[in-house]
Amino acid sequence: MILTEEPRYEFYPDVGDNLSLPETERLSVEIIRPTGYQRSDFTSIEVKREYYPDDQPTGPDGTERMVKKLKSEHVRMRFDADYILRTCVGYIRNLKVETGTGKGKSVREIKNGTELAECRAYGIEKIVSSICTEVQSDSITEAKKKITE
Repeated sequence: MILTEEPRYEFYPDVGDNLSLPETERLSVEIIRPTGYQRSDFTSIEVKREYYPDDQPTGPDGTERMVKKLKSEHVRMRFDADYILRTCVGYIRNLKVETGTGKGKSVREIKNGTELAECRAYGIEKIVSSICTEVQSDSITEAKKKITE
């Protein structure tokens, strides 16, 4: 069996109008592919089951009764975005954040995953989500195959 390894590559998140911009103006992120060991720290899964109150085969007085079925089941998967951004994102290009208003307004550039992890700007969630999904993916996209061929 032969697997493909690409330790670092450039990723263009599909957020807003990013992909329609000229390549020199697009938001781009250097993805540092995680090792097999790191992957286990990226996600956690929480499962919650809720049963009806009379889900036991015997009642409080010890008599047998008909057991009702499962009421509901919830599964929630969580990404550790902080860990992903700090360990699997190298440089970031073309991402700026405005802070303040009027004369106190300033613009700063987000240059790496750590700065992105600490950013409080509105609209950042879609970028972070897109990066986390990319890092978590374990397959080469068709677009990526065309670039590497």
